[in-house]
Amino acid sequence: MSTLFTALLVGLVAGILEWDIYGWGHTQISRPLVVGPIIGLVLGDLQMGLLIGASIEFIYLGVIPVGAAIPPDATTATSIATALGILSGIDTEVAVTLAIPVATAAQLLQIFIWTINAGLMHKADRLVEQGNIKGITKLQLTGSFMFFLQGFIPVFLAVLLGVDAVNGLVEILTVQAPMVMDGFKIAGGILPALGFAMLFVMMSNKKLIPYFIIGFTFAAFFGGTLIAVAALGLGAALLHVNGMNNAAKKSKA
Repeated sequence: MSTLFTALLVGLVAGILEWDIYGWGHTQISRPLVVGPIIGLVLGDLQMGLLIGASIEFIYLGVIPVGAAIPPDATTATSIATALGILSGIDTEVAVTLAIPVATAAQLLQIFIWTINAGLMHKADRLVEQGNIKGITKLQLTGSFMFFLQGFIPVFLAVLLGVDAVNGLVEILTVQAPMVMDGFKIAGGILPALGFAMLFVMMSNKKLIPYFIIGFTFAAFFGGTLIAVAALGLGAALLHVNGMNNAAKKSKA
């Protein structure tokens, strides 16, 4: 495929995934864990897409948008990091590290779109007073479509213009500054742990800490797989919820 066609294809897919957040559905296809494999499937490397998407998902586990406090755009960041990672052949850790500045830059575009939509809302208020239903519908569709552009524009430009730049930069760093590349890899390994730490800070309390200690010990010292730890966590959660329900029934009785 030509670079232009690849950029258009990846940009369209990224735009649809981004659109899901505010435009329609909110079906969670905008999560990095889903975005990575989809972009990887489009570019013919599902495994790389899954690795990058899962790593970025770990970073965003403890990140929750509250009101106007919007975190960096994880969907666009995952799309660009996955695409550049596959097309440039860089390591997964380096691609994950690349996602952070990309997400911050994409956040600026999101704020700009919100500013435009604020103007559309005021115009819609005037159309409501006039009873212009068709005009209101057009404004609604226009405002919604802006979020498609939020995903399409940066991903399209990144793939179209960034692949050669990333290849050149990686070649220079690999030959002349290998320590920088090693630093990127280390940072890429640390960032998912940071996401877990943020999540733990949000949900930690005296009642849940024992479950955390048991799960961590099993995973770290007994070679437990991720699926096994998740299954144990599910069982512990069910026991905890059942205990809470029984306590609630006794208090009512």
